[in-house]
Amino acid sequence: MGLYFRPSALSPEKKGSNVMKIWVSRAFVFLVAALVSGLSTAEDSAGKSMFVQTNIWYEKPTKILATNYHVGTMIVPGTKVTIEEVRDDRILFKDDAGTKYRIIIELKHNNVPGPKLVERLFGADDPMAAGGKFEKFTKEEQDNIKAGYVVKGMSKEAVLMAYGYPPTIRTANTDANIWTYWKNRFVTQIIRFDDKNKVMDIQG
Repeated sequence: MGLYFRPSALSPEKKGSNVMKIWVSRAFVFLVAALVSGLSTAEDSAGKSMFVQTNIWYEKPTKILATNYHVGTMIVPGTKVTIEEVRDDRILFKDDAGTKYRIIIELKHNNVPGPKLVERLFGADDPMAAGGKFEKFTKEEQDNIKAGYVVKGMSKEAVLMAYGYPPTIRTANTDANIWTYWKNRFVTQIIRFDDKNKVMDIQG
């Protein structure tokens, strides 16, 4: 008759300890995967020629705040640029004339890290080219996009191209029907959309 050894049961303390180790291990793997994914996105963007997708305002080209205050000079949609560096807190790029730009990202004001912001601001396709995104807008929307204005009746897509994405500190996502922008450090502008995603009210 063979010997049978009954495995000793783990104490509640050891069981809890093992469960904790498993969860810590899983969390670590998830964190590493997220970091690698972010670095991969940043590396994929660096060195690429891309096109600006929305108006980007700046007063100093090397100090463009991601909150995108609507003051100063505009980098307009369709501008061809080369992405030079992407990090969570900054994006460096230059245009074909050799002018260098730096977007500074303060995550407490705009919780969109560099790799994700690159996807919003730049793209592989020229939006102003024949058949591009710009052509689908009405003549009035096109004129306002070029001027950097938002008026009643514009679609959400047209507002995004004219004004850029609203900072996440007040607008968590663009599915919301109220978007808050900053004209400058002290003055906000609130845009309300109707159930057809058209601008129905502008305050500020």
